[in-house]
Amino acid sequence: MLLINKLIFSFLYLFVFFNANAEGYVKAGDSLIWDSNNKSYTANGDVEFKNDKFIAFADKMIANYEERNNDEVFTKIELFNNVVIEFEEETFKGNYAIYTREDNIIKLVGDVSIESPTRLLTGSELIADIDNNKRILNSANNESLVEVLLENNAND
Repeated sequence: MLLINKLIFSFLYLFVFFNANAEGYVKAGDSLIWDSNNKSYTANGDVEFKNDKFIAFADKMIANYEERNNDEVFTKIELFNNVVIEFEEETFKGNYAIYTREDNIIKLVGDVSIESPTRLLTGSELIADIDNNKRILNSANNESLVEVLLENNAND
């Protein structure tokens, strides 16, 4: 029975990896469930998601898609637990994230941080507008928002 489960998982992994269009892919270390009726994938364990904008890692992910020109286009991505999103030179971290393709916005909540080559910002919620290169970082209170310069020569 275990061998059959591994074969099914391997097939689904290869199906998703090779049939996903250039827009993105989903990988999972433990399980990957394809729900064709609801047009979604549920991935568990060492999850990796990549699209043309960013790459994301988490413990669990639910990805909704639409079929366009015989391709699957991911429209909404939810990431759960130990979320790390790498976007250009920034790394976003949090406990939960949701990305919507329609407006190209990533929203993270819970112990959020933004790290770039020159700073580290922390708060309780991040809204990252990818198209407009805008970040809104909210804090639970006045003391939870922190900025730390990471450059060694910041005072030069």
